[in-house]
Amino acid sequence: MDKIKYFLLCTLAILFSANANAALVSQTVTSTKTFTIKGIKLEAISGEFNFAFDPKSAANQVIVDLDKAPRNGKGMVEAKANFFIIQHQDPKLRKGALVEVSNRGSKAALRYFNLGDNSSNQLSAMGDGLIQELGLSLIWVGWQGDVPKNNDTMHATLPRVAGITGYARSDWTLDSSKSLLSLAHHDNIETIYPVDFDKQSDAWLTKRMGRDNLRSIVPRSKWQFSSDGKMIAGDFQPGVYELVYPAKDPMVIGLGLAIIRDTAEYVKSANNPYQVSKTIAFGVSQTGRFLRHFLYQGFNETELGLKAFDGMYIHTAGAGRGSFNHRFAQPSRDAHRMSAFYYPTDVFPFTSARVRSAITNKKLGLLKRHHQDFYPKIFYTNTGYEYWGRAAGLIHSHDIYDIAPLANERIYHIASAQHFVEQTKNMVTINESEGLFQGNPLNFKLHLRALLSHMSNWVVDDISPPKSNYPKYYDQTLTNFSHFQLPKWLNMEKPFKPHTAYEIDYGDTWDAGIIKNQPPVILAEIIPPVPKVDNNGHEISGIKHPLVKAPIATFFPWMLRHNKFASNEIMNFRGGVKKWPKSRILNRYADKKSYLNHVNKMTLKSVAEGWILARDVSRVKQQGSWLWQWSMDQPEPIFAVTDKSTSGGAEE
Repeated sequence: MDKIKYFLLCTLAILFSANANAALVSQTVTSTKTFTIKGIKLEAISGEFNFAFDPKSAANQVIVDLDKAPRNGKGMVEAKANFFIIQHQDPKLRKGALVEVSNRGSKAALRYFNLGDNSSNQLSAMGDGLIQELGLSLIWVGWQGDVPKNNDTMHATLPRVAGITGYARSDWTLDSSKSLLSLAHHDNIETIYPVDFDKQSDAWLTKRMGRDNLRSIVPRSKWQFSSDGKMIAGDFQPGVYELVYPAKDPMVIGLGLAIIRDTAEYVKSANNPYQVSKTIAFGVSQTGRFLRHFLYQGFNETELGLKAFDGMYIHTAGAGRGSFNHRFAQPSRDAHRMSAFYYPTDVFPFTSARVRSAITNKKLGLLKRHHQDFYPKIFYTNTGYEYWGRAAGLIHSHDIYDIAPLANERIYHIASAQHFVEQTKNMVTINESEGLFQGNPLNFKLHLRALLSHMSNWVVDDISPPKSNYPKYYDQTLTNFSHFQLPKWLNMEKPFKPHTAYEIDYGDTWDAGIIKNQPPVILAEIIPPVPKVDNNGHEISGIKHPLVKAPIATFFPWMLRHNKFASNEIMNFRGGVKKWPKSRILNRYADKKSYLNHVNKMTLKSVAEGWILARDVSRVKQQGSWLWQWSMDQPEPIFAVTDKSTSGGAEE
């Protein structure tokens, strides 16, 4: 289609939408391309969406500082965001849309679901086309105001509220000495709140030697702000540093939630060039937490009183929400055992069903009962890491009791996997003599692909997906951390603690989205339950990868911070692998052929159960072949192992 004609079509569609009082009011298309993958004719469109939000709308009342933001001549608050869409050229083939909420400006869906790569080659990046075969358009739109604005990131331009002052906070965990520390969370995040130099004497820096240790003041003479107010300079040694500093002109961060909401509403409206009947949101890690926050604050109801998303695929969010809608919020800030401490991430409530807090006596749930008409169908998928590093056990338990998911929800635990799929080339030797390695290469993307197919069928055709599969107290696959034990033969210590959640006091204005206590006051620490493991060290519950069902090595969802500051704490995101002695392996399998036959049997069982697609069977065999070769690269066994913990045939 000619670009000019396409632009006119887009403009007319937007004008129609604007007349219906939708918040997406105009767009500019900057590029259109057509291409074919596996015989499917597709088009890729990129450009910019322009939004206008009504501060008086009931759906927008929850957006912090929207009422104070600058307005246009019609009394609306404006924002804009870039977008990128891949869809079928033939509108009749569009069954729905997968709207990925971009993690810090990136695009993950093609890698997670199509097994595409990061190549600049479009066809290579598209992978095997699973998303497109399911009839799903793939939509990205910027929402985060503190990512760099360039051609490689999805970003948003959000308004600021001039004249408002307050305090922001930054923290750092250092394993080695540094002379400069950025106030921003990551290298790919901008410092949106530089210090207010008029009040810089109010800033204070502390250091502590552990997560829960007492803070000590670092004298002001030992550090200083950079001239642009975006960094601090000094002689910083290993430890935890925390800076509270004055800032001004906060960004209206909560509009990012509204941008995602109104994009979903728009693509389901009549007479637009991307029209679909159903929408599915996808978020991973940071943006999985974004979607939990989205649900908690009622954003699935649009300004027009419509349901924004029909489905949500929330991956590796654990029990978290985040800094997505408060004054001086920094959306990139998360929370881990040894980084980014005490931001409003892992805070009550955690379950969708309403439960009562023993600390505040408030009865709350992630989903509000009066909002049932706007509930989407939800998948919560978490790896083993999220149970250790993001308190995932709290999404289906309270105190020592199981809390069942609601009818519109499924919870899936991907057993013994780390936060992301590690490339084998990035694995690091921790202890060669013990066969211990950092980095867990279990390719659980194969499970995510199968689950996307189930989600699409559920949303588009109302075909029920597999039942939830996660650890529970009642069947003794979930345990309190104090009772968790590793098999003795592994010769490993368990972590000091899993990542803990909190009841926390940000001050008496927190309900209005304004933090008064910096740092906040901890009312109670909540230690989450974790999955039990079997005699091989693998998690008993959940969706098990065939390499876990046919084990010749132990895959850990967590790994200690070996040779780092706070070495008894877990690493962010990463797990590990422990090689088994050859004797242990050869007690189970006579040779590689015998092993791969069993892997194939377990893979076909997973296909039958709906956890792996038939098209991915060969991928499991390929990784199994690698694992055998890697495991055999060690000295020959001297004697056979005969104790009960290492014999008895392959699991299942």
